[in-house]
Amino acid sequence: MLKFQETAKCLSGSTAISKCPTTLIARRYVLQQKLGSGSFGTVYLVSDKKAKQGEELKALKEISVGELNPNETFQANVEAQLLSKLNHPAIVKFHASFVEQNNFCIITEYCEGRDLDYKIQEYKEAGKIFPENQIVEWFIQLLLGVDYMHERRILHRDLKSKNIFLKNNQLKIGDFGVSRLLMGSCELATTLTGTPYYMSPEALKHQGYDAKSDIWSLACILYEMCCMDHAFAGSSFLSVVLNIVEGDTPSLPERYPQELNTIMERMLNKSPSLRPSAVEVLKVPYIDEQLQHLMCKYSEMTLGDKNSVCQKDAVHIINAIKIVEEKYKENNKWMQESRSQNFEHPSVNVPHELDEQTSENLPEPHSLPSLDLDEVEPSLDDTIVGLGHYGIPEDPLVAEEYYADVFDSCSEESEEQEEEMVFSGAEPEMRDRGAPPAYRANQQDSDIEALVGCLENVLGCTSQDQPCRS
Repeated sequence: MLKFQETAKCLSGSTAISKCPTTLIARRYVLQQKLGSGSFGTVYLVSDKKAKQGEELKALKEISVGELNPNETFQANVEAQLLSKLNHPAIVKFHASFVEQNNFCIITEYCEGRDLDYKIQEYKEAGKIFPENQIVEWFIQLLLGVDYMHERRILHRDLKSKNIFLKNNQLKIGDFGVSRLLMGSCELATTLTGTPYYMSPEALKHQGYDAKSDIWSLACILYEMCCMDHAFAGSSFLSVVLNIVEGDTPSLPERYPQELNTIMERMLNKSPSLRPSAVEVLKVPYIDEQLQHLMCKYSEMTLGDKNSVCQKDAVHIINAIKIVEEKYKENNKWMQESRSQNFEHPSVNVPHELDEQTSENLPEPHSLPSLDLDEVEPSLDDTIVGLGHYGIPEDPLVAEEYYADVFDSCSEESEEQEEEMVFSGAEPEMRDRGAPPAYRANQQDSDIEALVGCLENVLGCTSQDQPCRS
């Protein structure tokens, strides 16, 4: 099998994959193309052969074990352990980790929207800015993710726009390459890592790193989303450091609410002890009001998605019933013609009275509402072919019971058993969560529903309890 680096040379784009040999990793991941690289490894786009339809694409982070010393290998294992414990809609989902040909590999969800830094540069070059409501929504998503991490005594230590990814226009925190578990309530990590633009004064002064340092970095990201530039700039590394340690706290332009500017300034306090935690920011009245708006927005989105899926399911059911009735009518007609022919044949003794009695007892087909067949999805053809393979009982009454049994077998229980079979080969973490509800049409639906759950926890109420104001 080709090494990842060798294969990536012929994968310059999505159309180049067919020009080089298929690379199968861990007997299930097909290498697609290189997405990027950094100091802690290279990231590739892969296709999971065992994933459910629509969820095949994943990201593979590859770290060459042969070039790492034991301490760096330990760091890679710590990253995998941390990611396996995080399950939040605002955090890039971890799927698996393994060693493949001297390479330590981590499989995570794929975020098609690239990173926030790319998005900011794209808008900046086009002379555009993000709408205020979009900035606040993204900021709240990051607050929820950071609060989730800190509750579990996990530091990110390298929060920056390049490590924030977009999926379905939702932000997800990723790249925990230098994350650490807090070993004690007062213990501070002392390793100096990260990007200078987002580093806190205490980290630059080698005074340690704690959860409040992540809060500083998050405030820098908020400023960058609002102003399309770094909160602390400079012509050199040293000038940036001096600006962070000794410079004035920046302010947001007047077009943004004063409440949002106040929150950012509190998060950029030079003293870590005076900075609010993520959960404290979520309880600020301005943010609390925005949380309520998002609760209504996400709840309406999930309700609309469920209704849409239910309508599609109803179309399938109605059309399947129509197919059965047509089969039934065809069978009934065939039986009538067959019995008529047999009655006239001298070798067959069929009582005429019994034939009439049987015909009188035949059930009438149920009337169905008219339906535009253009609404039926292509999968209906498969249903028609599948029904055609079944043998048709000769007696119409038996046929009716037969078709009733066929539809009874397609019960919710059988669907759950099928989903259980699909998930039985998945990672233990995926099996523990159980099969997703049938109305989850895609990953966006499940992420939004999870965000609703997060907002309910913060607000202390459910979406049904929360009145939505227009």
